[in-house]
Amino acid sequence: MNKRLLLLLFFFTAVIQFAYAEDIVVYVAPKGVGNGTKISPCSLEQAVAMLPRLKRESKTGSITILLKDGTYELNGPLLLSPENGGTNDLKIVFKASGNSKPVISGGRTITLAGTEVLSADLSLLQKGKEGMLQDIYVDGKRAIRARMPNSGYLNFKKTAEKKNSDLPWSQTNSVQYFEIPSETYDELKKVPAEKLKNIRFNAYHKWIATSRTIDSLSSGSPGFYSTGQAMAPHNKIDKSSLFFFENADYALDMKNEWVIDENNVVKYIPEDRKIKEVKAVVPVIEKLLVIQGDSKNLVTNVSFEGISFCFANKPFIASKYGQAATAIDAAIMLNDAKNIQFENCRIMHTGQYAIWFKNNVKYCGLRKCYINDLGAGGVRIGPTELPGDTLKTTSNIRIENCIIQSGGKNYAHGVGVLVAHAANNIIMHNDIADFGYSGVSVGWVWGYGYSPSVNNKVLFNQIHHIGWGILSDMAGIYTLGISPGTEINNNIIHDVYSYSYGGWGLYTDEGSSDIHMENNLVYRTKTGGFHQHYGKNNIINNNIIAWSKQFLAQNSRIEKHQSFEFKHNILLSGGETFFQGTWKKGSVNIDSNAYWNMHDKKNFFMISTSEYGSKPDTLSFKQWSESSGRDKNSIFLNPHFKDPEKYDFKIRNKSLLRQIGFIPFDYTRAGVTGDKKWKKLAVLPAKIIQEFDRTVRETMLQ
Repeated sequence: MNKRLLLLLFFFTAVIQFAYAEDIVVYVAPKGVGNGTKISPCSLEQAVAMLPRLKRESKTGSITILLKDGTYELNGPLLLSPENGGTNDLKIVFKASGNSKPVISGGRTITLAGTEVLSADLSLLQKGKEGMLQDIYVDGKRAIRARMPNSGYLNFKKTAEKKNSDLPWSQTNSVQYFEIPSETYDELKKVPAEKLKNIRFNAYHKWIATSRTIDSLSSGSPGFYSTGQAMAPHNKIDKSSLFFFENADYALDMKNEWVIDENNVVKYIPEDRKIKEVKAVVPVIEKLLVIQGDSKNLVTNVSFEGISFCFANKPFIASKYGQAATAIDAAIMLNDAKNIQFENCRIMHTGQYAIWFKNNVKYCGLRKCYINDLGAGGVRIGPTELPGDTLKTTSNIRIENCIIQSGGKNYAHGVGVLVAHAANNIIMHNDIADFGYSGVSVGWVWGYGYSPSVNNKVLFNQIHHIGWGILSDMAGIYTLGISPGTEINNNIIHDVYSYSYGGWGLYTDEGSSDIHMENNLVYRTKTGGFHQHYGKNNIINNNIIAWSKQFLAQNSRIEKHQSFEFKHNILLSGGETFFQGTWKKGSVNIDSNAYWNMHDKKNFFMISTSEYGSKPDTLSFKQWSESSGRDKNSIFLNPHFKDPEKYDFKIRNKSLLRQIGFIPFDYTRAGVTGDKKWKKLAVLPAKIIQEFDRTVRETMLQ
């Protein structure tokens, strides 16, 4: 045998030995009690406990924990620390075995039994826990807390507050009085005093959903008292606020509804009243996965592939004030971590957010994950407190090709994707739908102070069916603070409906600065396709904005600096006013746009105000252009969209493109990518769309 052949043989033998020695596989099963081999799998908790030893034995390559099919019921969250995480040279992989679909669950299966109204005693499951059970799942679907009214909402007749402290509202509680319709009060009077505290009321005020319980009824007027966080002066619960009651025995009258009493006994009405027994799942732990390092020693190089994380929540305690439901954490929490990846995973049936990349988390992400049925929002990135060390700012989180839908089940003001104090993140090619508040929110500084939220990219997402006509001051994409390098491009945003003001597609709120918004298609909104409250040097160019209930675009504040540039956009009206606000006197660089009124209705081009809340003037397009000296190169011309009624916005008027310098973009690229099955899963169920449309019709102020 020649030397070359011997060298080759030695090389291949070494490679085989290296792979065999360094790559370790641990097999786990839901009821595993073995040693982790293929024929004797261990439990998931055992596998995690084995990791420190396996890391000492294998310094490079990978350690793969293969999960067989089935449900892995947790007694507490899986905890990954630097000791059982990966290293720069060693990767830890949690992976579904073959075609299996393992579920990591924080729930327990219970039996509800009885005649017509089924029941179960959960006192053992809830023992030692403060607060009430929040969620029950039957046949894999979230059951409905019995509510009154069964559909729609009520309005308060009067509200008042007694604050017994000089501390700021955010640091103290107060006793609050709520006067309600007499017929509703009469129903509450029938409830025994000891059961009143079980009844939960939900109030929607501007951009906040407050959930609390009743202390007592008023004896002299049709109302009740509730103690909780003092009301924010800028967002009090008042007569305009929507509300409804939950978890009252007298409201248990519809199929798939349930209540829980002070003794932790659950009552449930099944879909079929003839059924005597059903199985249900109740969450018993708050978090499913906690990845926790420290500032000097990060958890690193871990991936999760093909795994479902389901059923997590904590008992209900009165909610605290917080935009975007920031007082609510997540079922999966990451702190001081790097290079943690989730691919082809599911996070479902949570009582809070799905996942939070919180403090000092870098180069992590979700790819092709299905995130659905959420108590609050979907994904949180970064903390809401400014990091003391800017080098530890959460950054480089990538959320790509994910379906993030159906949130706000417990806290309606949750956000699909919330980027707070975090930088250099990419939110790309996702479908984000069915949330009560904003679809994507970027930035967490109100005004022109320092913000670490820079260079964030929100690209090629489809964001739709947002708002539900219950909250206000929200948008498909919402921004805050100075944010150089942030791009919001190539998104489709539609069906954004607020309760009163502020159902916008694109919304640059307080201090939003240096943000580019280009090549977005926005249609069917409540208050407008675009709105700037105040900010500096934003670029809103080459977008298509169509159809709104009120206006197509708004500008709210006059500032000394240039607020934004608005050029090369096409605005299509169905009879609504094109512009409202301080466009005439504000510092806005506006030109080379195209406007068209599709239905040839007589409407004002602009409702102009000199400042927020001032008496408006109405202007035609000619009056606007001549009096302001702006929009000189803009045109009133039909773009001849191919079929806008069917949402085909391909432009056939090539002359218009040349005249305003509009560059056509392929908006069909927005949304999830990949195989037909994945794209089909992203289609919001018709039942949800029908309910959304009905709720909007019934509750939206006209």
